[in-house]
Amino acid sequence: MSGYILDELALIAGLTAQGEEHHRLELSRLLIAAIDSGPSIGVPALCLAVAAVRRPALPGHLAELVTGGPPGAIEIIGLRRTPDVVLLRAEHPGIEWPVLHAASTASQSQVPIVTTAPGRYTETVVEAIRL
Repeated sequence: MSGYILDELALIAGLTAQGEEHHRLELSRLLIAAIDSGPSIGVPALCLAVAAVRRPALPGHLAELVTGGPPGAIEIIGLRRTPDVVLLRAEHPGIEWPVLHAASTASQSQVPIVTTAPGRYTETVVEAIRL
């Protein structure tokens, strides 16, 4: 996968009324680019679950984008035991699960995480960029 991983903070800021207009425009730009054969988007399932608490319609909206777009443009990524997950959990036992899921997914895919709080990933080995 080449592209970006969206964490729950990016989803909440870009797809709910809690974010700023800038966040909504940037996330929209990333999603449209992915659908138009640009860099793909990965959404860790735990990040989607947390964002869905704030906006229950969000999973359905993303499902429409996933199934309506070209294969691989936008993907919901499940959590599974991998060496990256095990290593991150051992090195950061207090890290929240959505953060760990986003970091392990980004590490495996070798792509940056898009978030509104890049500082939460400073202790991990992944690159985090501000939405």
